[in-house]
Amino acid sequence: MAEKKQVKKSSTSSAKSKSGSKNTKGKNSVAKKIITLVLTLALIFVLYKYCPSALQEYFPEVAQILGMPVEESSTASTSSTSSTGTQKSGGTVTGVNPTGMLYPARVNEPDHEYRDYLGYSLCYRESYEQAEWSADCLTRDKLKKVVNRTDDFREDPGVSTGTATLADYKGSGYDRGHLVPAANLWWDAQAMSESFYFSNMSPQAGAFNRGMWKELEEQVRDWAGEFGTVYITSGPILEKDNYPTIGKKNKIAVPEYYYKVVLAHTDDDRWSAIGFIMANEKLEGEIKDYVTTVDAVEARTNIDFFADLDDDVEAKLESTYDLSFWFK
Repeated sequence: MAEKKQVKKSSTSSAKSKSGSKNTKGKNSVAKKIITLVLTLALIFVLYKYCPSALQEYFPEVAQILGMPVEESSTASTSSTSSTGTQKSGGTVTGVNPTGMLYPARVNEPDHEYRDYLGYSLCYRESYEQAEWSADCLTRDKLKKVVNRTDDFREDPGVSTGTATLADYKGSGYDRGHLVPAANLWWDAQAMSESFYFSNMSPQAGAFNRGMWKELEEQVRDWAGEFGTVYITSGPILEKDNYPTIGKKNKIAVPEYYYKVVLAHTDDDRWSAIGFIMANEKLEGEIKDYVTTVDAVEARTNIDFFADLDDDVEAKLESTYDLSFWFK
């Protein structure tokens, strides 16, 4: 009997040992999963901030949640017909009949003052001392250079609350960054001169203004030549109440990010839209690394772009983009 009890005790000890081993393995497994999750989230953050195109390629589900849908090419996606008879394919639409200039919707709210010029329009925000959007329509025939750059930077007498001045920017370390570029308006002397109103300026880091932002402006003009007509809206992302400022008198907010949205209309009646979000700093890579949907830009800016489009068409154009349309 004594011998049988000893065997039973030994068996119980072995079972406890196995149980402890399983618990240790379980804890190690949980720790590994947590580490993997943390590393994955860190990678997603880095890609979202510095290489959004890679995020869209390798983490498409996450990109869609963040308002950055996966590229839909016109060859890979299927075409459909809406209730209005408009043909759609991969973010590119035909048969659009806009009722206006396809500029952002104007809202009847305080701190929103609208100004129309010969070559562009804008919405001025006194609380930030700059425009939240500045929009123009660039056509192939407007690419012909008629006048030279004027560089006549000056206050905008048409803004009721006043605008920034030369003194505000002097010694600030920031460029007087155009929202609608002067080179988009060299088809007319008045249009060119009006682009130098401070209502059309925003404080931009020199490496940004003369770097990736300039490249994007040049690319848009190339698209105007290629497609025939492009509608462009540009501006700072003013999503915070407080920003660092320049200028002792006017205290102009220094934005952290800028955006540009473009809607193209081709000679063969195709329409396609694309958005860009860029940090106000020296940027690396290529223009297409900063591509996003117009919907994503709207979410950051609370601006309704291309508001005069049919709602169904607007939804299609703004929720997707077709890289093969824009970058050959």
